[in-house]
Amino acid sequence: MPEHRSESIKTARLSKNIWLKHTLGKIGDVGVAAIQIESLARELKVTKGSFYWHFKDRDSLLSETLKYWYNSATIAIGLAGKRDFNAPRDRLRYFFTLALNKGPDVPGGPIEQALREWARVSDIAAETTRRVDQDRMSLIAEAYIELGQSKNRARQTAAMALAHLIGLNILMPSKKFQHQSEDKNAFMELFIPDYFKDYIINL
Repeated sequence: MPEHRSESIKTARLSKNIWLKHTLGKIGDVGVAAIQIESLARELKVTKGSFYWHFKDRDSLLSETLKYWYNSATIAIGLAGKRDFNAPRDRLRYFFTLALNKGPDVPGGPIEQALREWARVSDIAAETTRRVDQDRMSLIAEAYIELGQSKNRARQTAAMALAHLIGLNILMPSKKFQHQSEDKNAFMELFIPDYFKDYIINL
């Protein structure tokens, strides 16, 4: 096999999704302005050739990372919820439990805070953030409509639920574990009808 071909295969082994996932996590750690190709490659233990196999430049990496965030933060979760949970309350519980876990990619978590900060100066980040918020609210509102709320009321409830989720995840790191658990349960009781009647609390 020609030497240059062997090197191309080696640099391509690190998939685009690995680059995107790592970059998204790094954004949550240091913010968008601090993202540098050299440091990402060093952390992934590859040469910059691996980066240029998948991306034209830093701007294309950031643009692709936004798409990756949109797909993982909204599209994949929405599809899984609709596929696995027919009952609207079960779907709400699935969405809300995911949103209140301790991961950095939850609504209002470190990654999203960094992306929202970037959205103040970037049109593409602002548009992606808006789409994520809209799609999240649509998924939640759809469940409330199935539970009997009017479209307008469901939209309002979904907006309040999302705002509470974002706020809780911003405040959560500063709270003791006991209060975190209590607040999660209070959220579930507030936004899932008859939650305590039907579910064992295990958050």
